[in-house]
Amino acid sequence: MSLIEKVQHYVATVKSDFEASLALLSDDVVWINLLPEHVPFGGTYEGREGVVGYFMQMAETFVIGDYQWDQFEYYEDGNTLVMVGFEKDGKAVPTGKVFDLHFVWVIKFNDHGQICYLREHNDTAAIGDAFKA
Repeated sequence: MSLIEKVQHYVATVKSDFEASLALLSDDVVWINLLPEHVPFGGTYEGREGVVGYFMQMAETFVIGDYQWDQFEYYEDGNTLVMVGFEKDGKAVPTGKVFDLHFVWVIKFNDHGQICYLREHNDTAAIGDAFKA
């Protein structure tokens, strides 16, 4: 399975069976999504429990938009995948604002094929504006 397919499989599993998706992460996974301070789910999350906390915070305040996988750009180097794309029609729950979010994600896999590092580089201006009252 290619790295692209692994990421797509992970995202599909998160949506269909969140508990099962945790097995696709390494025990010591590091997930980073640095966002403006007023966005409630920005930060660095370590370990599977940290990622669960991240998703719980996000689920309370954000409705994930649509990913157009076939329009992403992908760069693979060994166990690292860089994805460039955008999420269409995400929604900030506290404000009700709907917006598009351009991003670059850097994802690293360990030798067992699990995600061990994911760094989201999101359009902080777009998400910051969406969460402003």
